[in-house]
Amino acid sequence: MAARRALTLVELPAWPIKRLLRLEEALVRHEAGNWCLVTALPPTPAVVVGLGGKPDQLLDAAALRAAPVDVVRRFTGGGTVVVGGGTVVASLVIEKGAVCEPFPRDIMAWTEPVYAAAFGRLGVDGLALRDHDYVVGDRKVGGNAQCIAKDKWIHHTSFLWDYDPKHMTYLTLPAKRPEYRADRGHDAFLSRLGEATYPGYAAPAAGAAALASGLEAALAADFDVVRPGPDAAE
Repeated sequence: MAARRALTLVELPAWPIKRLLRLEEALVRHEAGNWCLVTALPPTPAVVVGLGGKPDQLLDAAALRAAPVDVVRRFTGGGTVVVGGGTVVASLVIEKGAVCEPFPRDIMAWTEPVYAAAFGRLGVDGLALRDHDYVVGDRKVGGNAQCIAKDKWIHHTSFLWDYDPKHMTYLTLPAKRPEYRADRGHDAFLSRLGEATYPGYAAPAAGAAALASGLEAALAADFDVVRPGPDAAE
């Protein structure tokens, strides 16, 4: 019987999104092993554009001029998102051959039950994957970005624990959008996970800590999970 692979799960402090994305890329391209990172982002909002995204088509220039924020391009694909104090990020960096075929649909077929089990421990019922988004019912609660490299892949998810509606004005209604969204604006399309969890997990920081524990349990089905302090990812 083959030995089980190890996975290092790190609950990070509130790092700015730029620093988190640099760490993710380093783990994908230069660091051995399997990793899971979980963090609640700091309050300052930022816009993150996917590798192939076109800011002139995806962002509202007038809103950015009125209230400027950082616009960051990540090394993974995926859509354009606004992140900030209500965002909890979870990233899975996995060696090829560890759990599934290294193709987008296969990766998401593996991650969906992992996250459903983890969120079930937080009191969230019915979390599922729909058109590359994590949803509860017909409302989006998390968006994904992926990169498949030579030896590893990463599945990066921004979970909406909370959000400020005015920050969503930075984004236009994209021409290419999931069928289930149709023409719904953000208020009719998005939902806050902090309103779906048990009360003790409503705040993003508490939710991130609980999600890390839920993922530790869910990932134990496939890995020997080790959970050192945040310095392990430095």
